[in-house]
Amino acid sequence: MADVKKAKKGLWGSLASTTQLLLGEVSKAPENRMEGISTFDADYVGIEMLLGASDRPARSRSAIYQKWHYMIQDGLISTILRLHVQMALGGHETTGETIFIEAKPNASAADRKAIDELQFIAKILNKHAHGMCFNACAFGDSYARLYTKKGEGMFAFDSEQPFAPLVQPYVELGQTVGYIVSLGSKLQSRFNHLDMVRMRMPRMVNLPQMRAIENAQKINLEATDLRDMRPLPDLVGGSFLEAAEVDYDNLISALRGMIGQRISGSIDETMIGANLSDMTAAQQKLFMDSLEKMLKSMKTRAEEAVRTGTYATSRNFHVMPTFNEKQLTQISSFQGGSNSGAGANIEDVMFCARKLAGTLGIDLSMVGFADQMTGGLGEGGFNRTSSQAAERSRIIRSSFMQTVNDTIDRHMLAKHGRCWADDERPYDVNFFGSIAALEAEKQASRERAISGGVMLLQGMDLMRTMGLPESMMEQFMATMMEVDTDKAKIFAKGIKEAKPPAPDMGGGFGGDDNEPPLLPNSTTEQGEE
Repeated sequence: MADVKKAKKGLWGSLASTTQLLLGEVSKAPENRMEGISTFDADYVGIEMLLGASDRPARSRSAIYQKWHYMIQDGLISTILRLHVQMALGGHETTGETIFIEAKPNASAADRKAIDELQFIAKILNKHAHGMCFNACAFGDSYARLYTKKGEGMFAFDSEQPFAPLVQPYVELGQTVGYIVSLGSKLQSRFNHLDMVRMRMPRMVNLPQMRAIENAQKINLEATDLRDMRPLPDLVGGSFLEAAEVDYDNLISALRGMIGQRISGSIDETMIGANLSDMTAAQQKLFMDSLEKMLKSMKTRAEEAVRTGTYATSRNFHVMPTFNEKQLTQISSFQGGSNSGAGANIEDVMFCARKLAGTLGIDLSMVGFADQMTGGLGEGGFNRTSSQAAERSRIIRSSFMQTVNDTIDRHMLAKHGRCWADDERPYDVNFFGSIAALEAEKQASRERAISGGVMLLQGMDLMRTMGLPESMMEQFMATMMEVDTDKAKIFAKGIKEAKPPAPDMGGGFGGDDNEPPLLPNSTTEQGEE
């Protein structure tokens, strides 16, 4: 025992001496070791290099939002974003409720009472959840104006008027500290961080855009005191559409090319040459007027049939008299170069559509193109194609959950003057995800984990029955069953120390379970062995 204490003392003593040595070295070093480094030969990387190239130049905030707003008016883009939101949020089959605020098992009575008072906030957020999440997916941010009264809490919630492109958030050290809402060139409203809530999607792509003032960025980067920080306008980003603009433009170009080709191919022109030799001027005029009248009547008859949708039930005859090989006509037909659009290749359009759907994280077969479903998926293939949307569903849920917590904090501050910290919240925000892709993936992962655990138990029971030594069981599980070495040691020890199964005392085959089994050489009541 004394040796153990001595060993521990020696270990802690060595760690203490090492720490003192490191602290001594740091104290001898200059305050900023970077001051003596020359940057003459350093490779320069400027912000202008990251603002985009000629094909993707840096754009203003309004130009980016204008492009995204134009894209969400497209039926395909709108359907994909709606499907993402529906997969993430789900909804009750009758009430349509999406989120539920439920107390944790260890919540106190006072916290449970406060959580019961928050149920009206859940009802309000259920009405605005899909709209806010759709705008957040489209623009990267979504906002709502909160109306609170001291001592009463929140009494109104508006997520429609603060349209995302109209709101400029200001951030400081990654935290939103205020908002400026522009309703016109000279109409602006300022709000602090308690008057509004923001659903902010995580930024994953550096979107080329006009930056804020570089001097203010330099001040914030070098500041060591919070009082020296300056609120800066937050940059645009986080939208699902930020990486799909080029794919969308290519799809539109392919569609316009195919449609233009079909329109050009649908043009049918006919040239008629009439022989007017040896005719007087009156005869020529009469002949040409009759020919013009005949062609106009043919055109009018065709347009009327298309407009009314009626079929022609009689045959039309046109008589053109000739004599002495005069008035003979030469007719030449000119059709479109694409043969009425037959040469238009739809595969180019479908390739662009599949690439756009892949960029937006969804399968094209789920937005109306069921013919794209491959035969190898078999039954239930539609559900499996939604697996690629599960990650985006997680992003939407986590972002909206932060919005729910911010809303509850504003209400609690206005009503009670306090709110919960993130690690002390006595409630959980649960989503009704019966049709959500994320729930399907979680259920599949849970089933696979349970199946793997059951197979592991069966293998452990077989090793216990065989009476293998502990070291062999540990090695077998670590190498053949790919169990972690630490876990394999625990499992092998548990198998070795497991109690043998209790003997089956039941009579079986309809016998009395309480009747003891017959031992060898025992006799029955009749004396038979």
